[in-house]
Amino acid sequence: MLQGVAERLGHFLRDVDTIARLGGDEFTVVLEGVHNVSQITAAAQKIQDSLSQPLLVDNREIFVSASIGISVYPFDVKDIDEFLKNADIAMYQAKHDGGSTHRFFVAEMNNHTSERLALEGRLRHALARRQFTLHYQPQVNIPSGRIIGAEALIRWHDEELGSIAPARFIPLAEATGLIIPIGEWVLHTACAQNKAWQDAGCAPIPVAVNLSPRQFRQANLLETITQALTDTGLNPRFLELEITESTIMHQAEKTIVTWRNCTRWACVCRWTISAPAIPA
Repeated sequence: MLQGVAERLGHFLRDVDTIARLGGDEFTVVLEGVHNVSQITAAAQKIQDSLSQPLLVDNREIFVSASIGISVYPFDVKDIDEFLKNADIAMYQAKHDGGSTHRFFVAEMNNHTSERLALEGRLRHALARRQFTLHYQPQVNIPSGRIIGAEALIRWHDEELGSIAPARFIPLAEATGLIIPIGEWVLHTACAQNKAWQDAGCAPIPVAVNLSPRQFRQANLLETITQALTDTGLNPRFLELEITESTIMHQAEKTIVTWRNCTRWACVCRWTISAPAIPA
C-alpha cells in the first residue's frame, strides 16, 4: 500500500521536486520554485485527488486518504528542522479538523501544540496523583421520582490548572492510549462505589460506565470487566456498559464478536448504545 501511495505521489511531481517517506505512513514532498499560495494549494489538491481512487493490493481495493500540512520557506522557518516540524504541526491540525484536507502552518498552531504537550505531560501523572474523581448523574423515573440508575462521569482537577473539562482531556487520553489505564480506574471505582451503596442499605441500581472506542477494541476487555466485578464483589446485574454508535460502526463484525463473548461469560448483562454527545 505504501509503495502504491509513493507511486501515486510520484506521478504528478516534477523533476525538481522531492518525495521521501519519513517513516510509518508519513511522506514528505518538497516543491521547489513555487511563487504563490494557489500553486501550493493546487499541488495539495492533486495529492488528495490522486489518493481518492482505490489502491489495488493483492487483488483487493484499499481506500486511503491524506491529511496534509504545509510549511513555506523562508516565511515560516529559520532552519530545515523547523521547516519539517512546522509542516508536521500543520498536518496534525489537518487531522484534527477531520482529515482528508490540507492546512497551512500558522504560528498559533505552534502555541496549541505546546499547550497540548504540556497537558499530556500532566495527564500522564494525574492517575498516580489521584486527581480524578467520579460524579454520578442519576437516572430518575419521573412519575415516581425514584432513582433507577446512575451514570459515572469522570472529572479531573489539576493542582495548577484547576478543573479541566472532559471534552478537553478525554480526546487526548484516547489519542495517547492513556484512556486504557484511566478507563480501568473508572470501571473499578464505579463498581466499588455501587457495591458500597448497596452495603450501606441503598436500593440496588445499575451504574453505567462509558467505554471509549479504544477500550472496546482491547483484547483483554472481558478480563478487565471480570476483574473489576470480582475485586469489588458487585453483582454483574448492576453494571451497565455504554458504547457509542461510532464504536459499533467501526469494524462492526469484530464489535459483535466482542459483545457476544462478554454476554456468554454473564459478567455483563446490560449494554447501552448512544449517539456521541458532549460530555456533561
